[in-house]
Formats: sequence, structure tokens, C-alpha cells
Amino acid sequence: MSDTSLSSGVGATDTPAQSRSADARSNRTSLLAGVLLALFLAAADSTVVGSLLPTMANQLGQADLYPWLISAFLLTSVLVTPLAGFAADRYGGRSTMLAALLAFAVTSAAVAAATTMPLLIAARAAQGIGAGAVAALTYVVIGQAFGPDERARMQAMLSAVWGLAAVAGPALGTAAEATVGWRWVFLINLPLAALAALLVRRVPSAQAQNSRTISPWALLSFALALGGALLLLEAPALDFPVLVVIGLAAVTAVGVVGHIVQVRRKPQAAVVPVAFATSGEPRIAALLTIGAAAVLYASVTLLPLALASHGTVGDTASGLFVMAGALGWVVGSAVCAGLLKRFGARGTALIGGLLLTAGPVVLVLGGSESLALAVIGEALAGLGTGFVATTGLVHIQNTSPAQWIGAYTAGITLCRNIGAALGINLIATVQLIAADRHSGTDSAGGSYQAAFVTLAVIGLLTLTGALRLPKRG
Repeated sequence: MSDTSLSSGVGATDTPAQSRSADARSNRTSLLAGVLLALFLAAADSTVVGSLLPTMANQLGQADLYPWLISAFLLTSVLVTPLAGFAADRYGGRSTMLAALLAFAVTSAAVAAATTMPLLIAARAAQGIGAGAVAALTYVVIGQAFGPDERARMQAMLSAVWGLAAVAGPALGTAAEATVGWRWVFLINLPLAALAALLVRRVPSAQAQNSRTISPWALLSFALALGGALLLLEAPALDFPVLVVIGLAAVTAVGVVGHIVQVRRKPQAAVVPVAFATSGEPRIAALLTIGAAAVLYASVTLLPLALASHGTVGDTASGLFVMAGALGWVVGSAVCAGLLKRFGARGTALIGGLLLTAGPVVLVLGGSESLALAVIGEALAGLGTGFVATTGLVHIQNTSPAQWIGAYTAGITLCRNIGAALGINLIATVQLIAADRHSGTDSAGGSYQAAFVTLAVIGLLTLTGALRLPKRG
């Protein structure tokens, strides 16, 4: 059974080493196919509900609760992200991904079976746990399976799946609603999640990299802090009473203070590694990711409203902006993957920062009045996000300790989700405040201009922050 014993003769077959190499390639191909399918399912389910909301509200009643169908899903998917990274480090990426796919399939069936709006909201919140874990784990598993020289290309491929899902999700929802009914959008997840699990299951189980445990009190305080903060960001859209807002602020403060106390007592029990939040390079990469996500998601949300206020386009044109931003993200990630080794983290992040600044500037110059400028501005924002997000993720994975790669990857993914929520709600607040302060017939136009200027400032801050990254990849 020696590895050095070779077959000989005319009919010789592959050596044991060659067989192991072929098996390894087959396993990685299977893994990649499985996680790409899993990511597509999770990403598509985060966008598909938008096109189904009117039908769901008409069938189940209590239409005033419909914002929670999106907010509950997003809240739980964000909260579970760092826990997924911890579990991947603790129990192995394959085992954790299989558990996440099972949770996603079961909760998808619950969404399809819901008969009332409250039950549907509860099922969507549960589904967010599975979808959020699956989405985070795809990046973790790829980071664990591929080396530094391959990660940029792999992450660009994952970004392409995100972009495809962003465009395909609403289209698939509309098609299903017109044919077989909206419930089948979620029932189809069961066989597809099973297929993804079979592909992932072919990969040999890897030994756990980390034996750390999370303190239950640290977990509770983290959930209170992050959950309270996210609900505060959603407060304007969900129309919370003042007392509820005050209560959420108190819960957030208690969670923040409690988590700081717990982490000071036992740093190893933190949900997100302390070094991720305190070390220079990880912190800069995290902040850049937040800025990029804020610009992209806020501009996609704001543009249809700005153009509609000028009577430039109808509501159906919103799909153009989503597509422009999504395709920009895909192209930016792919190009960044090819340039990272040549220009290093600082160089590609600077390119992304320039694009993130240029996009909102184009919108300021006429994105509220011209459909062409709106699409160009959104495409530039998508390109910038592709560069910055890919740079941040690959840099984090390449510089994190091996035993922390899951937690660091989940941390940067969490930052992207927080940036999206922060950007959408911050820009909505800026626009509303500006609308109140403006007077006359140009009140709407001036308020949207103020919002786009704010996005340009965020892009400029991202550009400045990129200078803090090292030149190496």
C-alpha cells in the first residue's frame, strides 16, 4: 500500500497518486456545482417575493402586514450569518452546509403550506435562517476548499450567481404566478436543495479547524444588538410607533453593552472574532464592503422613485436598474478576479472606489430625469461593488488564520448585508428630510439630488478607505 509503488507494463493504468488527484478534482467539481446551486436557490428566494406580494396579500388577507414578508426574512438571514461561519469552523463546512440545506428545504415547504399572513411571515422568518446560512456557507466552503490563487476566480463565480439570481428571481416568480401558482416557487426548492445536498455530500468530510465555543450570553447579547439595530433601520418602512422605536433603541443598547462585557470576559467566546473587528486590515475591508453595498442597494431602491417623480418612466422600468446593477456587479467581480494578483488589494479597491463615486455622480448630473443616465450610473455602482466586495472577501480569506476562515468570511458577508440595510434606510431618511425642507415644484427633484449626493460621499469615503489596504492581494 505504499504510495511509491507504481504500476508498470503496456497495460499500466493510473498511479495511486494520479487516481487521488482525479478524485480530488471530481470532488471539487461536485462541491462547486452543489454550492452554486445552493447559493442560487437562497439568493433567488430573497428577491422572488417582491413580484408575488400582491397575489399573496389578496389570497391570505391582512395586506398591511406584507412588509414583514421581506423584513422578517432579511432579519433572520442576517442574524444567522456569523453563526454559520462559527459552525463551519467548529463542525466542518460540508456538515454545516448539509444542515443548512435541510433547514432551507423544510422551511420552504412551510412557506408553501402557509394559509394565513401571520403563518406566512413566520415561515419566511424561518426560511431566512436556512437561506442566510446557505448563502454565507457558500463563501466559507469555497474559501476552505480553494487556495489563495484560486479564490478570486471562485468568488467572481459566486458573484455571477448572485447577479443571475437578482434578475431571475422576480422573473421566475412572475412566471410561476401566471402558470402553476406562487406556492410552487417554494416547493421547487425541495428537489433542488436535495440535489445540491447530494453534490455537496460527495465531498469527503474535513476535520474541524476550530474547537472554540460561543458563550450563550454572548450569543443572546449579539442577537439583541444586531436584531434591535436592524429593526431600527426598518422602522420607517414598517411605520413603528414612537414607543416601539424607543424600546428597540433600549434593546439595542443593552445588547451592545452586554456583548462588550461578555467579550471582555472571554474573547474566544465572541460570535465574531475580536480580531476581525479590531485589527486594521480586516476592519478596513469590512468598512469598504459596507460602503459598497450601501451605494448599490440604496441606488437600486431610490432610482425608480426618482424617475417616477419626474414622470420619466413607469414602474416597470425598475427592472432595468436591478439588471444594470446586478450585471455590473458580475462584470466587476470577474474583472477584479483577473486584476487582483497584478494590482493587489489596494489597486483593485481603488478602482472600485472610483466607480462607486462615479456612479452616484452620474445620477446627480441627471439620473432623476434621464433613463440612459440612470442605467449608466447604476451600472457603474454595480461595477464598483463588484470590485470592492470581491477585493474585501478575497483579502479577508487570504489573510485570516486558517482556523478562523469561516468566521472571518461570515463576518465580511454580514457586513455586506448590514451595508445593504443601512444604505436603503439611510438614503430613504435623507430623501424624506430633504423633501420636507424643499418647497415649490422642485421639492421632489431636490430631495432625490440630496440622496444621490449622499451616495457619492459614501463612494468617496470608500475610495479614501481603499488607500489603507496593503498593495499585496
